[in-house]
Amino acid sequence: MKKSSYRIAIYACCCVLLSTACSKRKEKSISEPTSQPVVTPKVVNTDTILNVTYENGELSSGIAGVRGTVAIAPDAAYLISPGRTGNKAIAHKVVLGIAGYYSAEAYRSEADALEYEPALFFPGMERRYEFSVYLKDWEQWNADNPPYGDNIFQLKVSGGDPVPVRILTRRNTIVVRYDASGNAVLINDFRPQINKWIDFRIDVKWTLDNTGYFKIYSKYEGEQDFTLRFQNLDARTFTGNQLANGQKGYIKWGVYREAGTDANDNLITTDNVLTRIAYHDNIRIIKLPLN
Repeated sequence: MKKSSYRIAIYACCCVLLSTACSKRKEKSISEPTSQPVVTPKVVNTDTILNVTYENGELSSGIAGVRGTVAIAPDAAYLISPGRTGNKAIAHKVVLGIAGYYSAEAYRSEADALEYEPALFFPGMERRYEFSVYLKDWEQWNADNPPYGDNIFQLKVSGGDPVPVRILTRRNTIVVRYDASGNAVLINDFRPQINKWIDFRIDVKWTLDNTGYFKIYSKYEGEQDFTLRFQNLDARTFTGNQLANGQKGYIKWGVYREAGTDANDNLITTDNVLTRIAYHDNIRIIKLPLN
């Protein structure tokens, strides 16, 4: 009888745990940064699709199809040392008002993997994206000026559709914008992390219907585990609608300076900070689920 009662108790406990897990999967989103660390599962080499480390001293990291930048200013992209974990990383610099930092109809200097076919994403794929970013001498937002958005990482689709996921600084926060109008805070105040590395992880299931998801995690220097910052569940994540015309998803990292808006949402293209520099390292794409 004692053994039977013990088994019943164990069974009941498992049912409660399963019920809780199912309930969590139905949760739509986390709109505020959380503080619950997440243990990092082991990644093996066979899971890795792209691994950009810059250790070979090239802006392409030696990978055909990876570009360091299309901006023409001599210092729009350059290598720095040390990197996040190795000897090198890439730096991107943008100065407002200087033509050499203007490319693709914006003040930007960004690397991308547009021409590296294994790194592209399409509906039906499930992927993990990782990158480390260092906001070099990042000047604080001046409250007397409009909030200016500075993108530091993008998961884009070609063809001008809404960007599925992009991470940017705005005021003194780091936020995510997704689809046409989604917006959420990832880090409430990044100022203590200026001139320090921040690691990001984004898990995504790319879909054309509401069965997709993305989850965004971050980790500061000295931390062992990632913390879940935001998730968007039961969502359409691939925003493109021109797949028949060769549309594809790809990643970009660097500095892309958006225009700000005033109180009436009028476009403002000036900013109190003329120069932005960001370092990036350890850009990885990993196939999910893990083997």
